Amino acid sequence: MSTYGNYQNAYKKASVNTLDQNKLIIMLYDGAIKNASFAVEHMKSEEIEKVHDCLIKTKNIVTELMATLNMDHGGDIAKNLQSLYSYMFSQLIEANMEKKPEPVIVVIDLLKELRAAWVQINSKKKPGATKQNATTQGMMQNNQEKAEKHINVTG
Repeated sequence: MSTYGNYQNAYKKASVNTLDQNKLIIMLYDGAIKNASFAVEHMKSEEIEKVHDCLIKTKNIVTELMATLNMDHGGDIAKNLQSLYSYMFSQLIEANMEKKPEPVIVVIDLLKELRAAWVQINSKKKPGATKQNATTQGMMQNNQEKAEKHINVTG
């Protein structure tokens, strides 16, 4: 690897280490959405190996999101997110086995809604942030309907 590449990797590592946890979670959602979207595109062009690689990356990110859950202090929200992440994981496995885009599209929609909720949470943490119309609870209820699982989120 070139010296430039080493500097670039060091910069990325330093920038990730200095971000707060909410921003890191948003970055994970971004990566999962990007890789899942690439998988769908590769399915259209029948690039099977690329589909597999993108879905594996997406599954790894969903696994990391699941690992960030604090089950001791997260209460029902953590349990509900764990159920959603497990559902996404199983959809990604199905998509990879059958090379069908539909399960991946469901996962992308869920990831986008969850990402939007985290962005809203992050904006509320900043002083002077304005209130937005959509609440986290409303977004989670939409996710519940899409995932066809019963998820109750309060707070």
